[in-house]
Amino acid sequence: MNRRDALKNISLGVGYTLAAPSILSLLQSCKSDVEAWVPIFLSLEEGVVLKNLVDLILPKTEDTPGALEVNVPEFIDLFMAKGENEEHQAELRAGFASIMTALNIPEEDPSKLKTEDYDALLAKYLKADKTQLEKFKTSETDKLIFETLNYIRGKSIWAYKTSEFVGEKVLAYDPIPGPAKGCITVEEATGGKAWSL
Repeated sequence: MNRRDALKNISLGVGYTLAAPSILSLLQSCKSDVEAWVPIFLSLEEGVVLKNLVDLILPKTEDTPGALEVNVPEFIDLFMAKGENEEHQAELRAGFASIMTALNIPEEDPSKLKTEDYDALLAKYLKADKTQLEKFKTSETDKLIFETLNYIRGKSIWAYKTSEFVGEKVLAYDPIPGPAKGCITVEEATGGKAWSL
């Protein structure tokens, strides 16, 4: 909502009967959903960590939006709260607790971490070779971190590819498909893009 339009509408519709604190609180509510996001499954600190991890997994490029622009962290948090059973939720909570410990967050404030800290964690667990993966299985903490990061990566890709903006603007999209053409390349059919539907 545009603040100028909000002020104009308030003054036209109600006149000057509103007190200054009421107007101020109304204007403060004119934030985008992303800025006002409060996690429902994760803690606020874990929400910050999730946003930073997802941003590294699917960053913004010149041609495509990043995961943050299509609200992937919000989707993952909601999915963990509403789409997972209690047993898996308990595993995810333990996994996030292990991630928070592994990041060694200064003064319990994840905003003080640098991108390199998140990148090092992702590289250690998601770029591990087979030998390292076998070692992770012997440690409960490493296993939890790996499984949770792998979960975040999988859900990030799924949420990103199924978002409306990516489906219609980034992937090949045709809401009313035409005739079926067999034996043509993907380049000829969609310009090399995967279908969104």
